[in-house]
Amino acid sequence: VLNRGYSGYNTRHAVNLLPTVFAKEMNPKSTLFVTVFFGANDASLPGEREHNQHVPIEEYEQNLRTIVTDIGHKLKETPIILITPPPLDEHAWDKYCREEFDDISPRSNEQSKLYGERVKLVAKEMGCSIVDSFSLLGGNGDVSAYEKSLEDGLHLSAKGNQLLYDGLMDVIKRDLPELAPKVTEDDLTGIALEGALWKELC
Repeated sequence: VLNRGYSGYNTRHAVNLLPTVFAKEMNPKSTLFVTVFFGANDASLPGEREHNQHVPIEEYEQNLRTIVTDIGHKLKETPIILITPPPLDEHAWDKYCREEFDDISPRSNEQSKLYGERVKLVAKEMGCSIVDSFSLLGGNGDVSAYEKSLEDGLHLSAKGNQLLYDGLMDVIKRDLPELAPKVTEDDLTGIALEGALWKELC
């Protein structure tokens, strides 16, 4: 796994980073698939703040197109999976920011959902698979349905990460079955597990 995460970044930052993250000449066969998971910071509410991560929704949508296009040019037919922003526990996030930074970074669950809808539009338009983390974590319900999936109201907890992983695997099995891990040696498609499992060695 090549994890190219950048704390606090939004899609505007990501577009500027593309030349350094993905080299001009890359071997498409070296990459099975790429996931793009931006939006939680872009969807922060606009306002006069010293460090404002907000990106207007139209620019956010266009930035996603730019990112997908750039990856597509460099990695050719490599599948790209887009992930929507997760839900947000506004009360928990405000509490965390006040305790840790003596400040707030205003966000809303509804705003996260709206930005996620743009991710779905771009995915459909550009032929990408989509993992709807907002729905997977229960963002359409009451905060009690998803609060335990968030560590601090914004970032995913262990439970949230597990739900996201399960959702990603479901999408791979549905849309890209040739890339799903083989469960048994008899499976005709999928990626073989490398080496024996620890239980097979003990």
